[in-house]
Amino acid sequence: MRTMRSFFILSSLVAFALLFTPVGASADWGFSMGDDGWNPGRTQHYDDITKIEFFIPSVVQNAGVTWSGDGVTNLSSSSWSATQVNPAYVLATGTGVGSLFWSLVFSGTAPSEFRLDYLVYTGDQSNPVYSITMNIVNGVANFTEGTGWVALGPGELPSYDRNPVPLPPSAWLLAVGLVGAFAFKRRMAR
Repeated sequence: MRTMRSFFILSSLVAFALLFTPVGASADWGFSMGDDGWNPGRTQHYDDITKIEFFIPSVVQNAGVTWSGDGVTNLSSSSWSATQVNPAYVLATGTGVGSLFWSLVFSGTAPSEFRLDYLVYTGDQSNPVYSITMNIVNGVANFTEGTGWVALGPGELPSYDRNPVPLPPSAWLLAVGLVGAFAFKRRMAR
């Protein structure tokens, strides 16, 4: 009986660990780019960028494309870091800089055409100072203004999903089951 309980506890712990351990995924495609703080709409340069939001907008050509890993890597400033908030949103923050370079990494195969949006913020992080939409063709970015990318005005911004990925219901059920199993074990030991 003791062996059976030990086996049950060990298998429960292994299942719990597998559920919450990220699977080693590799980036299937990506590219490097940056931003020099130039707002084309206002013909103004910003030298205090403190936040950039990267989005994979919900458009037909983006179907099935998600971020891989943190999504944004190799940030040129060591004071910056990036976090994947959900499969379509990465948030990068750091101390004020006038230009920043990075690598973008995506899972899946590069679609023939893909759209990426990013919003640039300065000290006031409540509203972006400018927003860029880019069209990437066959996994290659065209950095030419007007054809490869354009600045989005405030009225052109879609409603982006900034919500974090919630824990799946199965994770909650597993947690409740484990707590119940340990409580039952403790009760039986008395």
